[in-house]
Amino acid sequence: MPGWLDKGLKWRHRSTHCLDNMLLLAPDPAWVKTLLSGKLPDRTDFTRYGADLQARVKAWSAATAASAQLADEWQSWLAKPDMDQLGDL
Repeated sequence: MPGWLDKGLKWRHRSTHCLDNMLLLAPDPAWVKTLLSGKLPDRTDFTRYGADLQARVKAWSAATAASAQLADEWQSWLAKPDMDQLGDL
């Protein structure tokens, strides 16, 4: 099964029957742009911020807090689903 370090190896990624009933949740690109660096934190932040640990921690902490809000909203929606909020599927 492909893992995190295989993301760049596109030849390892293909659809299988295991994905037939999968629902993928992803943040809206407009939401991602509201984060501190306008992107989700990733491994490139180690080179982007260099030795500025405080800036890197601030960006990652802000993204974590924003993600917690998304999780709370998802939990609320699951408790009382509103299909009108789903938009185009």
